[in-house]
Amino acid sequence: MASPISCLSILVIPLLVTSLFYQVSNAANQGWFDEAFLEKVCKKSTDYDLCSSSLRSDARTYTANPDGLVLISISINTNLVHATLDQIPGILNTLTDPLDKTRLQNCQTDFNEVLVKFNAAYAAASSKSYTEATNLLTEAVLKSVECEQEYSSSSRESPISDTTNKVGKLVFITYVIVGEITSA
Repeated sequence: MASPISCLSILVIPLLVTSLFYQVSNAANQGWFDEAFLEKVCKKSTDYDLCSSSLRSDARTYTANPDGLVLISISINTNLVHATLDQIPGILNTLTDPLDKTRLQNCQTDFNEVLVKFNAAYAAASSKSYTEATNLLTEAVLKSVECEQEYSSSSRESPISDTTNKVGKLVFITYVIVGEITSA
């Protein structure tokens, strides 16, 4: 019969080895943060303040290399779209005009497709397939513009127009980061 100590060592040793590899892989990224690189990206973006505040508010930025910043910027956009999709049902409950409801439901469909595109772009960027990632991001932006166009013939503004504007600006930030990586 195995002693309790040998059983425990069977469980603990793999955890220690895994922990060691995790720390070594994280250490490779630790301290990479380059303030000048972040400034360069944000200055090239269409909205310096949004770029700076979005990336700086994510703790992962301070340990990420440029490839990691691409993933972070896509993740920030994905979180924005998730939050918007979570808000849409509540907004729909407040609308009384059937046309407004239809428009926003169409936007909800568009944003679900945007989310699919962002997830695929994240996967592509994870494997450093940046052309595929930027193509998917472009498709996502075009889909969010479709939502905005739902309201173009109306005197009313989309209740999620702030989000659609941010989506485009945040995607452009990702383009800038990818441009910096691929031109280096």
